[in-house]
Amino acid sequence: MKTGFAFRYPWMFLNLLWLPLWFWVSMRVWQAKRFLMHSSIQPFQGLQAQPQKIPLLLRTGTLACIIFALARPQMVYEITHHDANGVDMMLAIDLSTSMLIPDFTSGMGRRATRIEAAKGVLEDFIQQRPDDRIGLVSFARYPYLVSPLTLNHEWLLQNLQRLDAGLIEDGTAIGSAVTMCLNRLKELSAKTRLIVLLTDGVNNFGDVTPTLAATIANSFQTKIYAIMIGNDQVFPADEQTLARMAESTGGQFYRAYDLKSLQSVYQQIDTLEKTQVKQEGSKSYGELFFYALWAATALLLLEYFLKTHRYRILA
Repeated sequence: MKTGFAFRYPWMFLNLLWLPLWFWVSMRVWQAKRFLMHSSIQPFQGLQAQPQKIPLLLRTGTLACIIFALARPQMVYEITHHDANGVDMMLAIDLSTSMLIPDFTSGMGRRATRIEAAKGVLEDFIQQRPDDRIGLVSFARYPYLVSPLTLNHEWLLQNLQRLDAGLIEDGTAIGSAVTMCLNRLKELSAKTRLIVLLTDGVNNFGDVTPTLAATIANSFQTKIYAIMIGNDQVFPADEQTLARMAESTGGQFYRAYDLKSLQSVYQQIDTLEKTQVKQEGSKSYGELFFYALWAATALLLLEYFLKTHRYRILA
């Protein structure tokens, strides 16, 4: 909720322009009245200049407060209703030992491993999608659930940063990783469900083949975006299998040889699968004019007190 301050009728402040003229005329009228009432104004020479100004200034302040009240000062409370039709998305990241190959260059110009590059790009990708529920699965020989689907992306990013390649049993179980992602997505009611798979190798472990996993994903209306990372001259990669997985589910296959192309891949996915956010706003107003009227009343009472007590001789 946002709050602000505004005036309902700001044009009322134009009335402030005649207050200096009113003050000047009132002073002249008072001086003329004193001159007519007394044959000599000698007794008032030291009094008429400053004391009479005080009640007139108070009266001027009273009128200014009334004008302020007529302008209708208000506190504006703006409430925005945020209705996001978010995407449910599981990220699957390969942690096999081949992800430790330093064939990427970081933004600082230094050599970086594939897993370092992938984590940095994934972090940016997650931060760009605050309205989506995102989960994370890592895999090597076996898949592991790093984070269930969550909107707490700060917690998700903390778990992402803890990942590193080579810490679990080596291998590449692509089909099993996709199946674990599907188990987290299949019961959800989101209109859009995605799996973004990142790997640098060939499926060589697990009971579920990539093709079968893609068939199951298609039956659950879940798209697979498959990304092959790194230089396949170092280790073999099965691009055709990944491409068929993606295409059979309505997703896409991408090849990323360097950091720039990897960033471009995730930017394309971000563009293709945008979250639809609907915002509706409402406003309410709190009236503040009565504060100005209280101030006007206080100034009027003070003027009356001064005229009937301290400056009565000048009235």
